[in-house]
Amino acid sequence: MIKSLIIALTTLLTSSRCFTTIRNGQQVLGGPDNEINIRPVVKEDLDDVVTTFLDAFGPGAIAQYTQFPDPSLRNYTHRCYLQLFEKDWARFEANELTFANVITVPRGPDEMESMRSKKVVSFAFWRWLEVKQERSSSFQFQPFHPLALRHEGKCSDHLDTNTTREAQVIAYMDDIERKYYSNLTHTELYLNVIATHPDWDGHGFGAAQVEYGLGKAKEAGANVTLVATPAGHPLYASLGFEAVANVTMQMFDGLGVLWLEYMRWNFEAEST
Repeated sequence: MIKSLIIALTTLLTSSRCFTTIRNGQQVLGGPDNEINIRPVVKEDLDDVVTTFLDAFGPGAIAQYTQFPDPSLRNYTHRCYLQLFEKDWARFEANELTFANVITVPRGPDEMESMRSKKVVSFAFWRWLEVKQERSSSFQFQPFHPLALRHEGKCSDHLDTNTTREAQVIAYMDDIERKYYSNLTHTELYLNVIATHPDWDGHGFGAAQVEYGLGKAKEAGANVTLVATPAGHPLYASLGFEAVANVTMQMFDGLGVLWLEYMRWNFEAEST
């Protein structure tokens, strides 16, 4: 089951900002009475990451197109995603070209069953794309890329997925990868997936995540690219991304189009 909804190529995030400082190696957002940390993801975060992912992208156009709207399958979907992410974790940790951050907040009083005092409510996964690298290695952290998400065991039944529509989206995204991400002439940073839990929209988490990646790109003198949906487009435009090409997809069954746009943040233009 490839969850096409991970074509998160983008986000349900807003462009509002928060005050930011650095403390103990972590980026701290908010004032002293309401600090929120952005830090590298760890394996123990994955359950929260899956929850955030499903709640953020579930209402989106791609998920609505490829997934069956059956609330009774929620636990099945969560379990299958978590199984897959945990399976691929070791490869992610060993991959020097991929990095990810999460933003955490204190758990509420009704969430104390968890042993962890804070929960992940926002995450972003990034990938350095190297010059003329082989297509097969373009996106190596499989759980967070739509072209390679596969469930195993009982999850292979694809109970929550319209596989015909999903296959169309996968093939379409593969075409985008071939056209725009093969045979690069300069190393660039790709925003693979970013999400904020809907309960925490409006806190500037999306902007903070993207700005962190832009900081890494500035250090390397590299451009940043992504594929945006209508929900994420305003945020990216506000941070200096410009449209390169519209890559909207025509859906099956006369359902209209999935609007997507390939965007780039240009290091040289932003540095002048």
